[in-house]
Amino acid sequence: METGYFCLMLLIITISTGHALTIENRTAKFEKTTNIELNASIEYILIYPDSAVVNPYTVKAWSTNADKDLPILLVVRQARQVSSWTIPETVETSQKNKTLVFHNTSKTLCHDNMEHIINADNSVFNVNPLQISQTFIVAISTSSPRNVTISIVLAEEKDFFMDKDTNYTVMVSPSQSRYKFFNFNKNVSDTVVIEVDSNDDVCLTVSVQDSRCPVMDSNKDIKYEGTYQTVNKKGAITIAKRKFPTGFFLVIVAKSDDYDCSQENSVIPILRYNMITENSIVSKVSFMVRDSISIYQYLIGCLATLSAVLAFGIVFTGITIAFNKYGTISKFEVKAITVRDYIEPITEDEVNEILLSKNLTVNTFAKYPKRIKQRAFNYLSHTASIALFYSIPVIQLVVTYQRVVNLTGNQDMCYYNFLCAHPALGFSDFNHIISNIGYLIIGLFFIIGVMDRQYKIRITKDNGIPVHYGLFYAMGLALTIEGLLSACYHICPSQSNYQFDTSFMYVMAVLIMVKLYQNRHPDINATAYATFSVIGIAIFIAMVGILDGSLLIWVIFLVGYFVLIVILSLKIYYLNFAVEGIKQFYHSMQKSGFCKDTFFPLKKARFVLVILANIANFSILGVGVFVYINNVTDFGTFLLGLLLANTVLHISFYTIMKIIYHEKICIESFIFGFLGLGFWITSTIFFLDAATLWTVTPAESRQWNQGCIFMSFYDKHDVWHLLSAPALYFTFLYLMYLDDDLCDKAQKEIIVF
Repeated sequence: METGYFCLMLLIITISTGHALTIENRTAKFEKTTNIELNASIEYILIYPDSAVVNPYTVKAWSTNADKDLPILLVVRQARQVSSWTIPETVETSQKNKTLVFHNTSKTLCHDNMEHIINADNSVFNVNPLQISQTFIVAISTSSPRNVTISIVLAEEKDFFMDKDTNYTVMVSPSQSRYKFFNFNKNVSDTVVIEVDSNDDVCLTVSVQDSRCPVMDSNKDIKYEGTYQTVNKKGAITIAKRKFPTGFFLVIVAKSDDYDCSQENSVIPILRYNMITENSIVSKVSFMVRDSISIYQYLIGCLATLSAVLAFGIVFTGITIAFNKYGTISKFEVKAITVRDYIEPITEDEVNEILLSKNLTVNTFAKYPKRIKQRAFNYLSHTASIALFYSIPVIQLVVTYQRVVNLTGNQDMCYYNFLCAHPALGFSDFNHIISNIGYLIIGLFFIIGVMDRQYKIRITKDNGIPVHYGLFYAMGLALTIEGLLSACYHICPSQSNYQFDTSFMYVMAVLIMVKLYQNRHPDINATAYATFSVIGIAIFIAMVGILDGSLLIWVIFLVGYFVLIVILSLKIYYLNFAVEGIKQFYHSMQKSGFCKDTFFPLKKARFVLVILANIANFSILGVGVFVYINNVTDFGTFLLGLLLANTVLHISFYTIMKIIYHEKICIESFIFGFLGLGFWITSTIFFLDAATLWTVTPAESRQWNQGCIFMSFYDKHDVWHLLSAPALYFTFLYLMYLDDDLCDKAQKEIIVF
């Protein structure tokens, strides 16, 4: 009766269109190909027997002579749903007004009784056959006046219900999507990882959808349901049982071109697998479902990390306190001193004396200890203010990103290492967040060490390098804020928020350079206002370069950086009196002309250092431009590398100059420097082996994804976080103890370099 009603409705529709139509019923069999020839005057209805199998069926239909303008219409009626499509099937591409035509199509028909099957024991499928019976009626028609042929087969979808740790392989194309079902039974953990691999370059969309029918399995609608990501060679999705308590469909659809995976309108070469039509795009996809880590492993990973960081901080803070009390600095005698509360303006004669002197000493630039202290603590207040106002919108933005990811299921928004991304507390990649705990805690422990040292030596005059703890406090706070912002960045890593991960790296790099210069030039050191203005400009340039790394941006940056280098070189060589120094050089040239004495530098060592620093900077610029042109790095990373390279140069130059002037490297500084170098080398190895790359498309980034390597919880970038935190800590301690050998030496005997 239902069949008669179905035929009657088709007849009414046909009559209403004004066409004479003959409807022919046929009985068809599963697994057997039915060949039909038809035109606009005849329509076929294939009636299949009821089936009691638990697997759904896939309709495969193809035609060699169907016209895309007057295609064959295929309508499949089940007990609870209707599916329809055309042969050939037309699929849109990323190019405007361009489509691809596929003569070979297939569609898996969602089982009408999925709910009964899901609730059963999937291991034996002990379900009443009456409850899972499937019925199929297939109507085939066309408006083509000429005869066209179609072949159709309704085949059972074998291995539709997936088991964990079992590898499955399917062939997909834009007109032939595939999907399978996975249920969280008692042998499966509460979280699973789906790994997807493909050996070709076909762009795919992999989607995880709820167990309800119908399944969104076409390019047009696959993004409207569940969680999805684009894949070309490698992909992974972590799924929690609480999100899909009754199981999920794993849907794989091939794109019509590679635009979504490579941002290029490239069509896959034809006849890839010797298919029937010339526009065939076929991909062989392998996938497997495996258990993710357990709650016990989560706890072990988090608690072990927290315990190790706390133990590290306690041990080395104890060591620093011991060094402060019994180390090299213990021979320094704390004396009550009288310092000036006002600043005497420097006279022209004093400026000329500074510019003409060949061997300057620290006492020349350490006349105002209180002023030094105030200017140093300005760095702390500026760092704290910037951290507060910078962090609040960052946290708000990245939490919004995470909510959008959770709501839309779009996993192309964030560049995670999906093969080692453990969700927790609403975050998709919790391990990359918690691994930043080292920066936060170790930064606080460093501040404690600085406080103890300040208690030991509050202020100095006449002997030793002038103390200025404000910069050390600022460095410790910057390390802590770097941990916070890095954690925020890893909530949803992408090009749009990469700035969050690097901003306080810029701050730390600049603070180190300022600190080293301040050691020997405390009175003429750059103010916090000027320093953070330069940092702000650098962050702005990095932002513009990340958003638009065009040639024009590079030209502007190179010109600006060249001007900055020239200005800094003059200020460093002329000891902050650049204008007076240039005037003096001009008068000398007028007096002596273009002779050797005019151009021969008075401060040879200082001149050589400035020249070497300039050569190094221009070399770094050249290398940076080369690697950027060859797409090896991005503008933001290049700028960060430039600052870090200058930091390394400053530390190296300062250390070498101490040795040249026969100053000792005290045992404390040697120990911390050795430890810092070891941690830097080790952590850099892990940093360079990247597991993600946001400069490419999400699909291409997933090709870099790697599995966890530490406690089944952390990947190589997490290890970088865990190792670089103590590396920075030891670097700061190295700088803090670097001049302790001079603590009892008169400032008038300490050379300025």
